[in-house]
Amino acid sequence: MSLQVQFLTLAYVALAGIGMGAAFDGYRVAARELNAGRLWIPVFDLLYWLLATLVVFRVLLTVNEGEVRLPVFLGFFIGLAFYFWLLSGPVIRLYRLLAAAVRRLWRLAVRTADVLVVRPLRWLVRLSNGIFRLVSGASMYLFRFMVQLLNPILGLIARLARPVWLPIRKTAARWAKAAGLAPLTERLAAMIRHWRNRRS
Repeated sequence: MSLQVQFLTLAYVALAGIGMGAAFDGYRVAARELNAGRLWIPVFDLLYWLLATLVVFRVLLTVNEGEVRLPVFLGFFIGLAFYFWLLSGPVIRLYRLLAAAVRRLWRLAVRTADVLVVRPLRWLVRLSNGIFRLVSGASMYLFRFMVQLLNPILGLIARLARPVWLPIRKTAARWAKAAGLAPLTERLAAMIRHWRNRRS
């Protein structure tokens, strides 16, 4: 490996170290903002170091065909040290500002959805319930009015049809008794008498 390639590898790996330091600070701020439980912290740490390993290996493949030498580790730790020495504080403040902006945008989106979607839907549901109750009440009132209006006419028709209805009823009763349906017809007759008594 030539000296130029070694310096290039050192520079790239140092940049990778700076990037992984920024990623680590971003991970810490995100875990704090999301209130991640203690049980999840080791899992996130493992994922972070797996990602760091993949990034460094990708950088090595790009720069020096994956050769691992002392300048690689040296450059990576130089990049990390430089980041945590000079850049960690400003980057964390930037991450916190971004997190605050995301929270404000989320609250604004929730309030907007509540005003434009949730409240109109609630109003429509209440309006539809009110209309349904009004229509059902009016329908029941109209039905009762029609029954009271037609009750004399139906009574007159029943009296006029009694000479025809009684022979048919007696014949049907004999047929039902012969077919073994007498209990059913008696129950129907009792229901009709009960309805007449309630109506009167």
